[in-house]
Amino acid sequence: MATSNSPKSTTPDWSDEKTDQLVEFIDTVKTRTTDNVVIIARALVYGLVISVLALASVIILVTVLVRMADAYLPIGSGVGDAVWAAHAFIGGMLSVLGLGAWMSRRGEGTPKPLLIAAGFDGLVLFSLVLFGIISVAT
Repeated sequence: MATSNSPKSTTPDWSDEKTDQLVEFIDTVKTRTTDNVVIIARALVYGLVISVLALASVIILVTVLVRMADAYLPIGSGVGDAVWAAHAFIGGMLSVLGLGAWMSRRGEGTPKPLLIAAGFDGLVLFSLVLFGIISVAT
């Protein structure tokens, strides 16, 4: 009689090996396709939400600035209902900042035109507030 060797010990366990290879292949395909699509979709959704919130914040900020300029700065006084003057003032300030940003778009170092525009806007605002304080005090 021949020695009894069990079939399990002599044959390789190819079913587990092939199953592991198949699972590894499927995971690789999933990583290269589905995971990247999920990341791109999340980036698009979060980017859209952030852009909508940023746009709403800018609109609210400009509205508050116009209302504050109309209520507290001495612009358009003596003209009647001079909300247009507050709109023009805030629009001018934002235009100067935009011009400074446009001029510094290709700068190699620090954005000096933008800083100069912001300083100019700050100086104009400071002088208007100072004028208002002086006119109220006298």
